[in-house]
Amino acid sequence: MFERVASVTEIPPHGRKSIVVDDVPALLVRVGNDFFAIEDVCSHDGQPLTDGPVADGAITCPRHGAKFDLKSGQALCMPATRAIPTFAVQVRDGEIFVGPAGSELPVMPSVTAPAQVVEPTNIPVVSVTAASGDQVPTPAPGADDDIRLIDALKQVIDPELMVNIVDLGLVYSVNRDDRKIYVEMTLTSPACPAGPQIVQQSKMALERLRDVDEAEIKLVMTPPWTPDRMTDEAKDMLGIF
Repeated sequence: MFERVASVTEIPPHGRKSIVVDDVPALLVRVGNDFFAIEDVCSHDGQPLTDGPVADGAITCPRHGAKFDLKSGQALCMPATRAIPTFAVQVRDGEIFVGPAGSELPVMPSVTAPAQVVEPTNIPVVSVTAASGDQVPTPAPGADDDIRLIDALKQVIDPELMVNIVDLGLVYSVNRDDRKIYVEMTLTSPACPAGPQIVQQSKMALERLRDVDEAEIKLVMTPPWTPDRMTDEAKDMLGIF
């Protein structure tokens, strides 16, 4: 299944963007007018390739120098010996779609600009657990929809820091288009092993709302997360003063 990951205008020539494909952290790379998508992990040591230099159709791991072909994923030099997964990339009407390797984009999905943006800052802490499985109730008419969406995301707890993702400052924006929710969020580091779990739990937390049919979670790494994005409550919980 193909997913829209960016507009062509978002990626400058020789630019790149961190994306998520089927809950897998990936990297979209532009070389001239060509786009490539690879799993964002070095097969040698499991480190992200995000900041690796790109030249001659290959990306180099910034840590130990392993090099991989952007099109095939093949390892081109030591210390890597195994290829990295790649994804199919197609561009239609200025939009970039990424899907399973070897597949074709059958029909252009309907992409509608979200109607409203929620700024998830300075919202009081709500003590909710992510694993309860209970449906989040729809509030009485007149309640603030933005707050409901943020409260749903506060159910998602970072398993390493044990603080919800909103108070950690990981949620950058929440958009609604009728019964579909669009979220842009980040991780405390590009190599965070809990990334796929956090993305999936965020999707489930929103889709438990009665007036939400689907939630699309987009993982971004720009701007990068820093501790100053946390709320005062989160800093207090983690002993940061």
